Amino acid sequence: MPTLSLTAIETLCRESLLAVGASEEQAAIVAEEIADAEAEGIRNVGLGYIHLYLKHLKVGKVKPHAQPRIVKTSAAATVVDADFGFCHHAYMLGEARLIETAREQGVAMLSINQSSSAGVLGWFVRRLAREGLVSLMFANSSKAVAAHGGKVPFFGTNPFAFAAPRAGEEPLVVDMATSSTARVNLVKAAAEGRDIELGHAIDAEGNPTTDPAAGLKGAQLPVGGPKGFGLGLMVDVLAGVLNGSNCSYEASMFATTEGGPPNVGQTIIAMDPAFIGDGFVPHLETMFSALTESNDVRIPGERRGAERAKHEAEGVEVPETLLEQIETLAAGG
Repeated sequence: MPTLSLTAIETLCRESLLAVGASEEQAAIVAEEIADAEAEGIRNVGLGYIHLYLKHLKVGKVKPHAQPRIVKTSAAATVVDADFGFCHHAYMLGEARLIETAREQGVAMLSINQSSSAGVLGWFVRRLAREGLVSLMFANSSKAVAAHGGKVPFFGTNPFAFAAPRAGEEPLVVDMATSSTARVNLVKAAAEGRDIELGHAIDAEGNPTTDPAAGLKGAQLPVGGPKGFGLGLMVDVLAGVLNGSNCSYEASMFATTEGGPPNVGQTIIAMDPAFIGDGFVPHLETMFSALTESNDVRIPGERRGAERAKHEAEGVEVPETLLEQIETLAAGG
């Protein structure tokens, strides 16, 4: 299995995106985010996801030469129209103002509409944590998850993320879907012919199933039953309803090339702990010391940090078949 450096992965992604028509600005930032996902060992939204980006660019589901623009501002809020392009490109347009207004006002918001899949939400909030900010991000996605008590897909896996600065190099990062498991886990189990645990999916008739293929035809389930349903609903309101984007049930499917741009949204709230009080990081580290004392507890963000250090030093193993798939798509196949 070939081993690629993170720089080589970023170059591969950038060149592949450019080859199917993405603008320089979009290709550069999306390639950076994909390489970052690979650095943290998140293949399902790293190189394992780029085939969808390439297909969506080809059919216009993601606009190749989108021109995101800031459409509305206040002392603490920034609204960005992504122009049906990549979320990452739109975010970068508003990031500097988000940071600036958070420091000036103590709290700030960046809301993105007419957008597409956000990939790894941890990538966004980690950037803000490295600027000394505490942040929350909400991103809705196309329908895959039944509401608690429901029988059909209505919400997306609708992830949210949280990050905060720490004393060391790696921030605290909590990044999770509101479904009980990632959709890619069902796809992988179906491809491998193995069962999934009960509680992850229902079949097309609404019956609990351990058959991943039946679950993909039916619906995934929210994490924690009614609690996960509430979280998924919250994400759809904050990322969809709030900024005029599509809700999950209205969005075209991320996993296909049909239906035109999904027009989902993202909302990020950033807070400056230095504005609000004193001693945030020392207090946080004191809490973590108490949390881990005599306990086998891993602080969120530490595993990803360890993976990053390993892959920066050793590179990342990438299956030849995955590289061939990317090459074929980039060449027009």
